[in-house]
Amino acid sequence: MKDVKRACDEFVDCLHTAQTEDDFRRVAERAAHALGFRWFAYFGQRANGPNLISSYPKSWTSYYFREGYHNIDPVLQEPRNTSRVFLWDGREARSARSPKERRLFDDALSFKIRTGLTVRIPSSQNQFAAFTLAVDERSLGLDRFIEASQEMLEMVGLTYHAHVSARIGRTSAAGEIVCPLTQRERQCLAWISDGKTMQDIAQLLGVSSRGVKFHLDNARRNLAALTLPHAVALAFRQGLLP
Repeated sequence: MKDVKRACDEFVDCLHTAQTEDDFRRVAERAAHALGFRWFAYFGQRANGPNLISSYPKSWTSYYFREGYHNIDPVLQEPRNTSRVFLWDGREARSARSPKERRLFDDALSFKIRTGLTVRIPSSQNQFAAFTLAVDERSLGLDRFIEASQEMLEMVGLTYHAHVSARIGRTSAAGEIVCPLTQRERQCLAWISDGKTMQDIAQLLGVSSRGVKFHLDNARRNLAALTLPHAVALAFRQGLLP
């Protein structure tokens, strides 16, 4: 259980630094794997239509929207007063309420998306979002984990939604992201420039070395740097480090 708590703490820490949809995808994918799931999917609503951030195969997500499954998916269509955490299994196609819903289950199974749980999140203007964790193989151990950890997994979904809603689309008047680095990424680069190791930084920030590496990898990618020393040099050149 200590490893689960660490995974959730790192998840929240990394969410604080995410800015783009790609950042949020990497954070959630990493957390899903740490918690024993293969995929995650976040479905929300925007003014211009549905928004999906997920690690599902792109061939599946493209097919899902092309077939209009988001309009009949029981995970997204259940009454709002039901339980916030919805457990589902693709083998239960026989309980489908329509032939198209049955086909949805069957098609998901053909992509090996077998079972998981979805956190339903009420949103504004009678809309709602959904955060899903899914696997390709069901096991007794995973069932027990889900049963014992529903409150924690619900909080993961709610926290993710809160950060995505607050961050996605925040741009300058020119339509560009104000700063290429988050505060945490600048913090980690500054410590690296001071000669600290990843383990040193992890102890200073109270996170794991993997968490520090995640921030440094993001900083290097966001600066289009070839190496970590190159990222430090670019950050200094752009006035991003003290």
